Amino acid sequence: MKPTLKNNMSHKLHTISEKETQAEAYKLMVNMWIRHLPVVDATGKSVIGIVSDRDLLKADSPTTPVAQLMTSPVKSFDINTPIRKVVEAMVADKVSAFLIMENEEVAGIVTSEDMLTLLSHLLKEEKSPVLVINEILTNPIFQRTVNMASNVGI
Repeated sequence: MKPTLKNNMSHKLHTISEKETQAEAYKLMVNMWIRHLPVVDATGKSVIGIVSDRDLLKADSPTTPVAQLMTSPVKSFDINTPIRKVVEAMVADKVSAFLIMENEEVAGIVTSEDMLTLLSHLLKEEKSPVLVINEILTNPIFQRTVNMASNVGI
């Protein structure tokens, strides 16, 4: 069965308000074991940005509002997008998370960690791991992904 985004993303989305601080975002990330938080507007209904653990390092103080640290606009993909396109965009744009949309609503988030987990499962299922590993290791997209992951500390 071909892997799909729907089966390889996080459906439960933890969000943070644009008015919250760096300290609150950090606390939420640590408590939930996550590295990306979609940022919502004051109503809590619209995602207006995304903040990563690396973005939090840019704060001058723990009281810096998340709105000053977030990336906006948020990059997203439709839930039916082939995983290959998502991974290629992660590598090309040096982005480690995308929101996943379904019928113009946020369905979840996919991260580089989700994609590495999928890769790990695919390697375990393969009947001839030596051939697959050779194909993967010589693939330029994989090489850039590994380089990007090592640069961000994964």
